[in-house]
Amino acid sequence: MQKNRREVIRMLSALGASAALSQALAQHMQPMQPAAPASLETIAAKAIPWDSGKCDFCEMPLKTPAPGAWMGRTFAPGFFEQTYSQIALKEAKQGKDAHHFESIACMVNYAWIYGIRDGVGTTFYVTDRGAYDPAKGPAAVSLIPARQAVYLWGEKRGWVVMDAKIAAFRSQEAALAFARANPDLGRTRILDWQTLLDLAPLPEMNLVSLLAKHAGLLK
Repeated sequence: MQKNRREVIRMLSALGASAALSQALAQHMQPMQPAAPASLETIAAKAIPWDSGKCDFCEMPLKTPAPGAWMGRTFAPGFFEQTYSQIALKEAKQGKDAHHFESIACMVNYAWIYGIRDGVGTTFYVTDRGAYDPAKGPAAVSLIPARQAVYLWGEKRGWVVMDAKIAAFRSQEAALAFARANPDLGRTRILDWQTLLDLAPLPEMNLVSLLAKHAGLLK
């Protein structure tokens, strides 16, 4: 069920500053290994519109712009694609068979605001960052069901343009290996899928205005 305006306004008031939400996120995350309930529907992942697609939540491009310049910043090849996420739909809506996102946080926040549930006429997918090679860009994106992935939160790493700090991995071992190989992440935590859903909306840049926009509070 989509959030009504009163619910969204109450949530936006409770959020306050994004820094406070980031602190709450870090405090609540505990290492754990997720399990995928067998009762949830599994819909096949849909084709990704790399060349023309934009994030359904923040409207950022799905593919890193060539030669890397975007909105006054310069990004390395393959930067945007590393946390691409998707909600595959069992039944197309308004001509769309999937919702596409530039980050995991954008997908979780979009699902929260519109009341979309993983495994109920949908399947949520994330890019396996452990298997991703930025030099290969879209060709290296390997999708795994979000409910089966583990998530690495890095205090000092903005994985995406929206500065969300979460990337997905196929296993806890892969996530921990990545953290050891990248000490610039600062403090790290391992999360499971249910934790992300429980903590929604997840902190990222422009979160309050984006939630208000999708709730119809901004024209």
